Amino acid sequence: MSRLTVRTVEVTGDQVRVGDVIAVGGLPHTVSDVRQVRPDRRRLEFEDGNAYVLVRGRLIQVVRTSPYAAGG
Repeated sequence: MSRLTVRTVEVTGDQVRVGDVIAVGGLPHTVSDVRQVRPDRRRLEFEDGNAYVLVRGRLIQVVRTSPYAAGG
């Protein structure tokens, strides 16, 4: 059985990755694609078809999943 942990982390715009969930206008959006559009901007495309352009150095909170790692 595969288990995931879910956590909220603060990252810069250049650390956002596919699968992250970001709240835009209070609504959660799952990132489906990340593209560099200018040296200092990244375009985040979401699963629902919406997109958002983010400055690479801007701090943003994302919800991220990762495989569960049991201690021991």
